[in-house]
Amino acid sequence: MKRFAILALGAAMLGLPATASFVFAQSAPATASTLTEVTFDVPDMTCGLCPVTVKAAMSGVEGVQSVEVDFDSRSAMVIFDPALTNAATIAEASAQAGYPANVKG
Repeated sequence: MKRFAILALGAAMLGLPATASFVFAQSAPATASTLTEVTFDVPDMTCGLCPVTVKAAMSGVEGVQSVEVDFDSRSAMVIFDPALTNAATIAEASAQAGYPANVKG
């Protein structure tokens, strides 16, 4: 009810009728069809803590949905929203944490 009163007051100030309809735009969450999956080589991982650091660095990039690091293969599989980030930005985040990453290909 409080929200309606605020909207009605705002509408009155703008000269709109109190019964005016308002639509609030929200950004739609990324769906599986809009996400991109990239696998990175991360060859400098040498100990059990390295994958934790790589995962934290890559996960900290806006738009990254998930990160799975495989220490044995020295790789990281990342799923991200390409509208918010790209593979180069994710690789740079890993490099800034001390673990240069390259798109596997």
